Amino acid sequence: MGILNSIFGGGQNTPQERKEPSFFASGNPENPSTPLTDIPDWSEWLGYPGGRSMDWAPRVTERTAMACSAVYRCVTLEAGVIAGLPLKIWKQHPGGQRELQPNHKLVPLLNTVPYPGRSLTSFVWRELWGLNVLLWGNHYSAIRYDGAARVIGFETFMPWQVQVVRLPAKPGVNYYVCTHLDGTVETVLQEDMIHIPGPGFDGVKGLSRIQAFARGSIGLAHAMEERTGRMHQNATLPSGVMQVKSRMNADSFRRMKTQLEQNYAGVGNWGKTIIVDDGAEYTPFQLSPQDLQTIQARGYQVADIARFFGVPLHMLNATEKSTSWGTGLAENTLAYLIFTLDADLKRIESELNAKLFLGTNFFAEFDREGLLSMDPLKAAQVTAAQVQSGQLTINEGRAKDNRPPVSGGDTVFINGAYVPLEQQIKDPAPPTPAKE
Repeated sequence: MGILNSIFGGGQNTPQERKEPSFFASGNPENPSTPLTDIPDWSEWLGYPGGRSMDWAPRVTERTAMACSAVYRCVTLEAGVIAGLPLKIWKQHPGGQRELQPNHKLVPLLNTVPYPGRSLTSFVWRELWGLNVLLWGNHYSAIRYDGAARVIGFETFMPWQVQVVRLPAKPGVNYYVCTHLDGTVETVLQEDMIHIPGPGFDGVKGLSRIQAFARGSIGLAHAMEERTGRMHQNATLPSGVMQVKSRMNADSFRRMKTQLEQNYAGVGNWGKTIIVDDGAEYTPFQLSPQDLQTIQARGYQVADIARFFGVPLHMLNATEKSTSWGTGLAENTLAYLIFTLDADLKRIESELNAKLFLGTNFFAEFDREGLLSMDPLKAAQVTAAQVQSGQLTINEGRAKDNRPPVSGGDTVFINGAYVPLEQQIKDPAPPTPAKE
């Protein structure tokens, strides 16, 4: 460890100003800010990913992106589900059966407090898994041990506190240069770091979904929101105008201007009719085509941002273009659970199992049935079907609802209508006699 710290610059350093993380793949050990691989072109150095100029869009960071309601909902939705699902530890037996391990030493760390004695709870810690991956592309938690090499907790680092380094002499092995809040630099070995990466191009680091992919769409949403806000703040929006038949003199013009500014400008005066002078002709105003296009474009931006996070529109309270029938919404929700959430859950499970249970017959897995607990009717139907088919005993089904066991509830039952196939072949039904 001392050699690694000498390579990467360990020891006390002056605290540095926080920097947003780069989405480069890896770093040079002599200068961690210089990447070894995936050197971007000059357009990316200038802030234009993919060579596309974005000087028309406001500056977007991971934090400012959360000010967009669509981004906020997409990120907090998935992060909350990841934090709320039960995370269980199982033991795999040679015959293929697995056994729940409720008393495993890591269960309290994964489900109660990740580091005993510190204020961070496991719900908040696991919520950070989703927030960090969905926004910055990576989550980092260092594994801490006691003197007997037993895991005693997990210390979280924010994405901008960690630089991933891959040495040329050891291809495929990552090192993590972590900067603490007091400026202390620590080098963490690969096997001692829980690193959950998002989608990337090299398998070393995930890319920021905001900076590398969705920055244009989010910037456009911010730009349209600002344009609409400024228009509402400064513009006059009467319901119509009275047009005089003769030319107005200077006094009449000044009086009309004062009247407009005092009585008709501002949100509180919207919708009033402007009366100019005697002999005026009323002309009503309607919503302009430009305003209609702005409204449609803002709706499109919600759908465009939702695509980057794989969230169906009805979960963002945007149901204009989706079915309002319960079965249709249920199918869309199921598609989200299968094609978006399940992939991210497996991303987390694979990292935990590789760093905490590699070489053992234990493994961690999210209990996806926890999603059914929000729908009592569906949960009851699933449990009843499992009991009737012999997959669960009555007491096992009652235990899922935290109910006490009953006498005779440990017997496996099956539906009486089921007949074994071999019995059907062995004792075929007698032929029906022909009618005379």
